[in-house]
Amino acid sequence: MLAEAVKYAAARLRGQADPHGHLAQQVAIWARHRRHSAAWEPHLERAKALALGAAEACPEGARRTALVLGSGLLLDVPLDGLSALFERVVLADMAFVPEVRAKAARLGNVELLQADLTGRLDRLRAAPGEPLPDVAAGEAGLAGLGASLPGLDFAYSANLLSQLPLFALEALPPGLDAARRTELAAGLVRRHLDGLAALPCPACLVTDVTERGLRQGAVDYEADLLFGVRPGLAGEMWVWDMAPNGEAVRGLDVVRVVLGVANVRAGNVCDQGRA
Repeated sequence: MLAEAVKYAAARLRGQADPHGHLAQQVAIWARHRRHSAAWEPHLERAKALALGAAEACPEGARRTALVLGSGLLLDVPLDGLSALFERVVLADMAFVPEVRAKAARLGNVELLQADLTGRLDRLRAAPGEPLPDVAAGEAGLAGLGASLPGLDFAYSANLLSQLPLFALEALPPGLDAARRTELAAGLVRRHLDGLAALPCPACLVTDVTERGLRQGAVDYEADLLFGVRPGLAGEMWVWDMAPNGEAVRGLDVVRVVLGVANVRAGNVCDQGRA
């Protein structure tokens, strides 16, 4: 806990704000990765290999700007490879720890873009008594972000899709019924998938889709991490040993099923109904 507190304080002292808890979450992920780096490595390496392979498929004449959505601690981002391939790499997230800022500065062609990728957090928190915004309408979303980056030739959504609704749910006014909460969360998932498909470039997606709790190898529970949305995308599937025995609950291993899609725009995103 002391190491986490020091890391969080170091980021805050360097000017990193944390209005919605993204920095705190990154520090918690950093600590969990330290404890379980060996268990996480196959998942992280597979995500990076998929993203880098998708980026390398871009023609040499179309390697101007790469955008990483939800870059976080860069655990699942092949930043060195992307920096070598593209003229410019833009990392988009709500918070950046000092180590990420330092690596971006060393590489020279990496920029940091602090952005709310839901486009809704401040509005949800600012008006607890007002009707909730329509998550599918109003802002240009990822298409607008893509349009603001000249020469966008590649995008990578890095284990972000299932996380997007969580901070929005935290920001909702208390007492909101479960059905409305799920509706808003599912809307954010659909909006991100639609936004990736609408980008003017190949868009790679890595996301966890299902969580399973295993007790002595038997399934204790299963949770849908995409709030009933089926991405409708063909890609690679693998298992991430996220929380080995005792990390979350004593006697329980928590694993997540991960979907990796090299290019969302080449796939089928029409099936986004409830599971």
